[in-house]
Amino acid sequence: MNTKSLFTPLAVLLLISGMVCVGIAGAQEGEARIIRDISFDGLLRISDAAARAQLETQVGAAYDAGAVARDIKRLMDLGFFDAVDAKVEEAGGEIILTYAVVEKRLIDQILIVGNRKIKSRVIRAALTMREGGSFEPEMFENERQAVLDLYKGKGFANTTVDVTAENIGPSRVRLVYTIGEGKKARIKSITFVGNDHMKTKRLRKVMKTKQARWFFSSRYDEDKFAADLTNITDAYGELGFLEAKVASTDMEYSNNGKRIDITMYLEEGPQYSMNSLDIARNIVYDDEDLLDVVKVHPGDVHNKVQVSKDVAAIQQGYQDSGYIDAVVTPQITLDRENKTTNVVYHVEEGNLKYLREIKITGNDITKDEVIRRQMLLIPGERYDGAAVTESENRIQNTRFFDKVRITFDETDDELFTDLRVNVEEGKTGVFNFGAGYSTEDRLGVYTEMRLSNFDLFNWPRFSGAGQVLRLRTQIGERRNEYSISFTEPEFLGYPVSFGVDLFDESYEVRGAARYKEEIRGGQLRLGKSLSPYVFAQSIWRFQETDLSQFSRWVHPEIRKQEGRSTTIANRWQIERNTLDSNFDPTRGSVHVLAAEIAGFGGDHNFLRFEQDSTWYRALGEKEKIVLSLRARHGIMTTYGSSDYIPLQERFYAGGTTTVRGYRNRDIGPKVREYRWWGDHFAVGGDTRFVYNAEVKYRVTDIFRLYGFADAGAVWADAGDIDFGDFNYSVGAGVGFNVPMFGPIRVDYGYPLNPNKNQSSSGRLHMSTGFRF
Repeated sequence: MNTKSLFTPLAVLLLISGMVCVGIAGAQEGEARIIRDISFDGLLRISDAAARAQLETQVGAAYDAGAVARDIKRLMDLGFFDAVDAKVEEAGGEIILTYAVVEKRLIDQILIVGNRKIKSRVIRAALTMREGGSFEPEMFENERQAVLDLYKGKGFANTTVDVTAENIGPSRVRLVYTIGEGKKARIKSITFVGNDHMKTKRLRKVMKTKQARWFFSSRYDEDKFAADLTNITDAYGELGFLEAKVASTDMEYSNNGKRIDITMYLEEGPQYSMNSLDIARNIVYDDEDLLDVVKVHPGDVHNKVQVSKDVAAIQQGYQDSGYIDAVVTPQITLDRENKTTNVVYHVEEGNLKYLREIKITGNDITKDEVIRRQMLLIPGERYDGAAVTESENRIQNTRFFDKVRITFDETDDELFTDLRVNVEEGKTGVFNFGAGYSTEDRLGVYTEMRLSNFDLFNWPRFSGAGQVLRLRTQIGERRNEYSISFTEPEFLGYPVSFGVDLFDESYEVRGAARYKEEIRGGQLRLGKSLSPYVFAQSIWRFQETDLSQFSRWVHPEIRKQEGRSTTIANRWQIERNTLDSNFDPTRGSVHVLAAEIAGFGGDHNFLRFEQDSTWYRALGEKEKIVLSLRARHGIMTTYGSSDYIPLQERFYAGGTTTVRGYRNRDIGPKVREYRWWGDHFAVGGDTRFVYNAEVKYRVTDIFRLYGFADAGAVWADAGDIDFGDFNYSVGAGVGFNVPMFGPIRVDYGYPLNPNKNQSSSGRLHMSTGFRF
């Protein structure tokens, strides 16, 4: 066959076919279709104009598939749509283009319900989906697990979480997280691994997280446990293990999620001692002066906690001396080969500062001068950090404010600083009340109102001047008392306090004697601060007493008191008070010496001398235990024409304020009501010694436990003093300092050596107060 003859017709055929195709394509290109209309399908939340602005394709232009593809990409890039598709329809030779979109649903609101142990903002922070963000159903399980992990980390292993989505509008949903918290897991055990140099007992003691014991359950608290990790490393640091750390912790939950076994893996590292200690860049004070302050020296174990305290002590010393910008920075170099440290305290002393101005803020009620008179610094003086701290304590002790904070304000002059005293007004009214029954007074109630930031001339608020107004009423079957007291701390603008007291009391004495005692009168007080800790006061007292309704056969010692008498006396006393707090002291002391002379007119002439001292000292590093000791001594004598001291002026002991566990006035001289027969009646004495020892344990900021021992004796005359006459008691009590309510204390005292004329059973003592 001739192949050449076959190839020639085939080539001609292919050439003709190609020319036909090109002709057809050219004909189609020449007949391009025009876009007649462009529309969107599925827009709910996004406006038509916003979507159309992204299009390259336009009405009237030739249809271009590449342009349509680019339009779809731009629409998706907006982030508003889950899907975008283009539908092309031909009508009458023209193109109708429709972009079909599926909008993303947005989260309009996230609700969290059922959470009480963890705040909503903390839960929201653990979530990935946010309000205003896109709704992604596939994230449900991840979100749910994030909340469960958050609760499990805080000890709630039984928590349940349900997540639901509610459609609330076009492409908008509301997410609802419904939480069932359950109870915190109980800590079954805490185990330490790797503690070769510290006993497990010591480690558990420094931890606030405790394992459950007996009837006391301990629940896991994440914040408390995080603090425990620091407490453990600090405990090791005190022993010189500066690189000790908690490498890891394992928490194994029981099957029901109600119990946790905690295992802590420790890496102790080597123990370091201090090799050298230097102080650098100090000019004002010599090295010797500063080294006298520190407690960790070369050769000692490097106590990390004490070194930090040493740094703070040096810095505080500078600031107390007026160098308020002083900064002490420790540089600690570890010599791992020799297991020693080389320490340098770098001192930046700054300039000596003087006080330019004291600014007071936050006192919406209290006048500025009430706060200023508590300040121990005045403008122009050298800054004194110790005086600032004491001033803050003095302001706090007024109890006018819930919060007191003193800070620095920078000035244009580098040699001066301003002090800003910021206070938060508190409730300064106290309402005390009580009710009780005793064999002496029978049923009775009392109320007392004390306004400690009173202002007599500020109508209608009557507050803000630091004055004190006290009203007291006691009404009972046998005892009635009415009194009013007013104190102005700065009389007529002078640094002298002035006070006035008025009282009216009546008491129907029953038991060992039967008579009625009525006392009414008043007193004027003038006082002056001699120093920040010493206060002197003079008191003039006028008192009228009427003793009546005596039985005809009553004992002569009692009968001679019958009738109306007047006492006019002047009392001088001086007080030194160094307590850190007048209301819940932990350290310091208060001492009172007083002398009183009666006889400036009236019917009685006598001299009275009294001493009252109380000491407080906190025990232990955390100062939860406070020991207090109190000693009171008093002696009286007549002079001039008087041959006896009236009953109401004599010393007595027994009861809430002296020797607990004994009845009121149950300790001291007594006489029979009818000389040879009848009950024994307390007539008091001219000499009294009372001693009290008390231990207070602060369980929490609100709750206190007390244990006490009291001793006291009263003698008719100083020449009768015999220490074998003392009566003793012991007891325990509980106290609550309830915010917005005030102190509540209940004591039970038990007499140790009552005589035959004293009650041998224990007694309950209670007091309470309400702040407003």
